[in-house]
Amino acid sequence: MSALTTLGKPNMPNFVRAIGLIAPIALLSACSLVAPPYSPAVDNIQSLKNVTTAHAKIGEFESRKGTQNSYPVPLRANLLRSPVGGSFGAYLADAMTKELMMAGKLSPQSDVEISATLLENDIDVGIATGAARLSARFIVTRSGTVRYDQVKSAHTQWDSAFAAMIAVPKAREEYPLAVQKLLSELYADPAFLEAIQ
Repeated sequence: MSALTTLGKPNMPNFVRAIGLIAPIALLSACSLVAPPYSPAVDNIQSLKNVTTAHAKIGEFESRKGTQNSYPVPLRANLLRSPVGGSFGAYLADAMTKELMMAGKLSPQSDVEISATLLENDIDVGIATGAARLSARFIVTRSGTVRYDQVKSAHTQWDSAFAAMIAVPKAREEYPLAVQKLLSELYADPAFLEAIQ
């Protein structure tokens, strides 16, 4: 082959290598999503307000990794990350902090401390129906003595779609509602409300 026939052709091994480097970077930037900030639920705030003598501070909130609690959370080809603290354990802590604060029950100097471990944080985007499953172990201590130690769970569902451009944003929007439900399950437990008094 003469020099004329090869003139202007790209060096194929270098071209393929460059595409191989650029493609994953482009995919990462296109597929990373951040969960919406948590909006406190009116019913949750009222449940806390109803316990007139309640007061507590927020302790450590962890997230136990597992097959149903991976981070970031896969949403089809996308990955959902927490907007706070780099974990959904931190997201749960932020959610409870906001609701305690709005209910007037957050007290950083309190000897009552709430801590938690997120055990399950699974979102199924689905084709017709999407679903979220959350569970966490909540512990309340007073001056270091355990007053409450239970696992609470929540399951939510919503209409989904085959098209990812519809289904994925919908699943992202539904996530804070699943957290609201998990906290409502906790606040509905008389033993928890008694423990934070």
